[in-house]
Amino acid sequence: MRSRSFHVLLLLCTALVSGSACVGMKPVPLPPEAAASPWKYARVGDRVEYDFGSSFFNPYIPFDVLAFFQGKIREEPRGRSNQVEGRMALEVVAVRPPWAWLAITFTDDQGRPHPHRALAQAQVLPMRLEESRPRPPFEPTDGTVTQERYAAGGQTWDARRIVEDSRVSDGSLEVRVHAMVPGSLYLTQGLLEASSSPSGMGESVSFHLKLHSFRQGTLAAGEVPTLKHPLGPGTWYDVVKTDDGEPPKLHRYCMSAERGQLLTTKWTGTPGTAPPCGDFQGASSFSLAEALLGVIDQAATVFPGWPPVPGKVTSTRRETVTLGSHVIPARVCTQSFGQQDPSDAISQKVQYPEDPWGAELDGLSTWARFNALAESRYFGPTRDARQLEYSTALGDWGIWWKDGGN
Repeated sequence: MRSRSFHVLLLLCTALVSGSACVGMKPVPLPPEAAASPWKYARVGDRVEYDFGSSFFNPYIPFDVLAFFQGKIREEPRGRSNQVEGRMALEVVAVRPPWAWLAITFTDDQGRPHPHRALAQAQVLPMRLEESRPRPPFEPTDGTVTQERYAAGGQTWDARRIVEDSRVSDGSLEVRVHAMVPGSLYLTQGLLEASSSPSGMGESVSFHLKLHSFRQGTLAAGEVPTLKHPLGPGTWYDVVKTDDGEPPKLHRYCMSAERGQLLTTKWTGTPGTAPPCGDFQGASSFSLAEALLGVIDQAATVFPGWPPVPGKVTSTRRETVTLGSHVIPARVCTQSFGQQDPSDAISQKVQYPEDPWGAELDGLSTWARFNALAESRYFGPTRDARQLEYSTALGDWGIWWKDGGN
């Protein structure tokens, strides 16, 4: 299962916010004192929009280049490469201090609902406007930092460019450009441009993103959305893993967000003994801007065909899978990998939801929604003699965030 680990909201008054709340409302610029803590002054309709593109490449799937150029085959093998592009918007859709609700939406370049499966639905997250504990401001820790004047979104910004090139060590060229004073771009910490270009070795994802537009919101309260399709904050999910005869271990991921940071805690232990979510004092954190990059990064790994099982599939069948309190229509795919020695034969069983946006998965984080429900790998020549190498499965999930997290 991948760890990486997002219908469109174009006009606030016609989508997640009631029309009557928007009538007669005018944009409300952030006051001067908001510079130190802009999240305290979040307004319904505060919005940033970016042009983006991302691509995936898997060199380990064999491809007959000569046959392709001779016209004998018309396309690369499934699972080898994929591309997606369009526009991504992040917008405040409701404010109830100390919380604001944000929606992440996707369109094509013409503003129409995005056709890509992983980007077909708006994703929502509650964001706490105050910090539970002080966190240092964003500062680059690696790479070369320069200052420049940068034009984007119809404005020229005083900006800081951060470039980190680790391609020589099988890494990537990472570029981030942030406005020196985020101002109206506080939602993404002033992000103006971002890109990642891998070295070209191994399976990789590349992406680019640039500010397209931004706007300031109004004093409307907005309509609080549900967490039907959450990005992650406000929810939890369990993954159960078993490795080569070891007892199964449960990994519980709890997610929250505050003041532009996404927080995650992970608990590992015996299934059935996981504590409830709520304590994020020791949580790992990363910025909302980087989370958005993760969304388009993940989208490139989701292929048009479903389920996304690369290579040759031995058999496919439909069945119903029960995970915790959830009953899910699923597609089960099996694969066999022949070896010279029959005793070394490898087989794999993967289960995917029939529809990753189906109502059966409501409340499941985007980070887990497009992963396999379960995956098992076996060694052995026959079904009766095979031995489990490893298995991983989604165990359960839910929403811990209720009534402002209280």
